[in-house]
Order: sequence, then C-alpha cells, then structure tokens
Amino acid sequence: MNIRHGEIMTYQTLARIFKKEIPYDKTKHLGYLLGFFDECYISLIKDFMREQDISKEQIIDIFQLLPEQGEIYDFRRALNHGEF
Repeated sequence: MNIRHGEIMTYQTLARIFKKEIPYDKTKHLGYLLGFFDECYISLIKDFMREQDISKEQIIDIFQLLPEQGEIYDFRRALNHGEF
C-alpha cells in the first residue's frame, strides 16, 4: 500500500507515462507524479531517465501538466536554475 494511494504504480508504468505509451490520467496518476517530483532528488531523476531511456523533454512535458502545488517546488526551482 502506498501512503497516497491504495494501488501501487511500478517504475515501469511511470516510465511508460513519461514516454506517452500510457496517456496521463489525472485521477490515476496525479498523486504518484507529485510524489515523484517531490521525493526524488534531481540526480535520481536523471538516473531514472538514463535507465529507462526517457528524455528531458518527456519529463518536462508531464511535469507541466501538474498543478502548482508545494510538491513541485523543488523540481521547478532546479529547472529554473539550470540544475535539471
């Protein structure tokens, strides 16, 4: 069980969302994506991108779909300061 949801999303599913192999569904995916951007260090996101063959543009495309909430603050700051 996840602290945000009853169902668990695998990293493979997360990668497929970023690659747009699975369409983003706000109801199903929002909590996981907010958690991803809130909890993962930039270095971990970059490792994930490299391992799953996900581009920076694919990450940013999904990131821009998320609402302005506190969970995205650190990633947005890194993006704005050229750290991502």
